[in-house]
Amino acid sequence: MQKIKRGRRLLATAVLSAALTAGMVACSSDDEDSAANPTADESVLGTPNKATGSPVTIGFISEGKSQTIDVSDEIRGAEAAAKYANEYLGGIGGHPIEVKACHAQAQPAIATDCANQMVQAKVGAVVGPQPGELDNIVDVLSPAKVPLVVQSGVTQKGLTAPGVFSLTNGTAYFAIAAMQAKEENLKNTTAISIGVPAAEGPTRQLGALTFGNSGVDFKVVGIAPGTADMTPQITAASGDADNFFVIGNDSFCTSAFKAIRTAKQNVPIFAIDRCITVGGGNSIPNGYEGIDVSTTLNLDPEEPDSKLYSAVLAKYGDGAKFGALSSAGYAPMLAMVKALNAAKVTDPTQETIMAAMKTAPATEYPLTNGIMFQCDGKQIPLSPNICSADGIRATAKKNGELTDFKQVAIDPALYAAPKP
Repeated sequence: MQKIKRGRRLLATAVLSAALTAGMVACSSDDEDSAANPTADESVLGTPNKATGSPVTIGFISEGKSQTIDVSDEIRGAEAAAKYANEYLGGIGGHPIEVKACHAQAQPAIATDCANQMVQAKVGAVVGPQPGELDNIVDVLSPAKVPLVVQSGVTQKGLTAPGVFSLTNGTAYFAIAAMQAKEENLKNTTAISIGVPAAEGPTRQLGALTFGNSGVDFKVVGIAPGTADMTPQITAASGDADNFFVIGNDSFCTSAFKAIRTAKQNVPIFAIDRCITVGGGNSIPNGYEGIDVSTTLNLDPEEPDSKLYSAVLAKYGDGAKFGALSSAGYAPMLAMVKALNAAKVTDPTQETIMAAMKTAPATEYPLTNGIMFQCDGKQIPLSPNICSADGIRATAKKNGELTDFKQVAIDPALYAAPKP
């Protein structure tokens, strides 16, 4: 595996966790999870194994709910995972988990306050989805030596600060699309990015890196959020494009998909999972049919992981919906519990959780159908804080359902710094 000097590792740092969440969370809602919950079968929960020891408090920081956003299903998903662990997995080393949640509301100052609350509460660790204010949280928790365990977090501080564990590979969104473009012998990718600095800048940096190392020309068109008709911009930029990569939230991507299929009807389209909403493609010619999607989770309802997730939500989810939001809380909480139990933690404290996360054996990440994570600092050359190298590729149906999920092993050569 190619080694990259630390000074060059940061070329691709500020990517999707903070970039997308900070740029787009204000446009999100639990409509992203609008599909009906699959039928739950409680038999998949397994044999009860109730935690009976003294409780351990685990923090969970999410954007949560405010006047402009509502992603509180992330919190419900995390709480459901903790309740399931308490009843069926013996909690953490026999200790029941009490979740202390905090709503950051997509505001840096509030995120900082949330992190300070966690330090004051002496939580054993803090779990999170893809925090939009990751650096504000890291600035508080890392010096205090409070473990921070997130589904994905690849800002510069997230990649380098001690005590941060990014369980999935947030850089895979770009790498998967770049690898697929190369496989299909495509030559010119035009990226359509929501035009906010926190998203467009990283798209230019990491997109150029991964697509460039795949031998694919890459250019970026930034378009302001809220642009209803993107046809003029995309038509002007689509001259030599033989494929498009779209990065934004669902409403932004819907406008982009419509314009792309007007400008160039049959070219391949790659997109991130936040672009797709089940039932949301009615205004797009032929809906979402055939769009290739880079994602971190496999939410195929027929997979065993999804059946467990559905059963946990039905029993403990307090109305949380099966889908992107609740899974972003459920998966990292359950993953941390399983890693700590695999490391045989018996007295969960900040110190023992920190040590156990670094030494736990390879553990399967929930809702990935087999992707393993191990936080030993050796998984990906960009950063020791990323605990898994692989990602997932799926294909969208016309109505937005994702199908044909495939695990993708990311080629480390995609992260090589350009030669001077």
